[in-house]
Amino acid sequence: MAKTWKAGVIACGSIAQAMHLPGYERCPGVELVGACDREPRRLAEARKIGAGLKTYNDYRKMLAAEQFDVISVCSPNKFHAEHAIAALEHGAHVLLEKPPAVSMKEIAAIKAAVKRSGRKLIVGFSHRFMRGNQRIQELLREGAIGEPYMIRVRFAHRGPYPGWAKSDWFYSPVLAIGGALLDMGIHAIDQALWHLGPVKRVQSIARTLRKDIRVDDNAVLLLEYANGRALGYIEVGWTCPSGFSGIEIMGDKGSIVHNYTSALTITTGRCTPDMKTRPRMKTRVADKDPTRGGWKIEIAEVIKALRTNSDRGMGIDAGGAAVAVALAAYESSRTGKAVEVARAR
Repeated sequence: MAKTWKAGVIACGSIAQAMHLPGYERCPGVELVGACDREPRRLAEARKIGAGLKTYNDYRKMLAAEQFDVISVCSPNKFHAEHAIAALEHGAHVLLEKPPAVSMKEIAAIKAAVKRSGRKLIVGFSHRFMRGNQRIQELLREGAIGEPYMIRVRFAHRGPYPGWAKSDWFYSPVLAIGGALLDMGIHAIDQALWHLGPVKRVQSIARTLRKDIRVDDNAVLLLEYANGRALGYIEVGWTCPSGFSGIEIMGDKGSIVHNYTSALTITTGRCTPDMKTRPRMKTRVADKDPTRGGWKIEIAEVIKALRTNSDRGMGIDAGGAAVAVALAAYESSRTGKAVEVARAR
């Protein structure tokens, strides 16, 4: 019989309460042991989720008092690297919320800690757990639309606060570092990299268009892929209550559309550039419920992977690749020029 793993959570805000704490609480073979947060109110809310949960006001106290097999890091962006490294040095595997870090120097430090500790780290790219995005991977591997040459990703909503988030730290340039581009954009960037491969150059505009905040509330990114045979477009925003949200991929033999509000469809068929060959297009639904999965299965899937010593291809290298694109996008927005994407060391 497999050993029961002891789980802990650093920071008990919205993502911890919505996914990590209840996820560990209901996961077979896992015991939710401890959680920490600076805010007494967050700890009281966490205790309502975890039966017999021990709570602490400092992560150092928690790590000194308990022994964990896995720890989720759910703190504001500024602290992700510090908390992830401490958890790894404690001897635990780590599920690290996105963005995994806010600089390439921090990515390198986390990577070194993973190597020293011998533990696994998985970045919380929750969109990879959606059934539709996994189906896209299958279709691309099968060559269902030929070689892809264009991807469009649009993720937009009203913004994290007020409403979903427990506080407005998302809008703090000190705690969040970036705005919509670093929040929703990191998911969009990861999807663009996961499906089409490495990006070598980015041109971007990140602006504060509508919200009275000190970080960007909307951003547009243009991606040039390293293979020289594909381009990408990303739009993210915190000011939009409606409109398309999802992923479109164009290939030589067709296209895939993952509409997060409806279905995953694939259209196949092709025509020559001179139009002498008339296109015969056929569209079918590949998944009627493509957003199924996500947060609901993430903890169980992460535990399953860690028990087999796997990071599911979602380790610090994947996290670092996404951060590198995001940082290049911010630099492009600042300078008005296309920026080469840094390579993680």
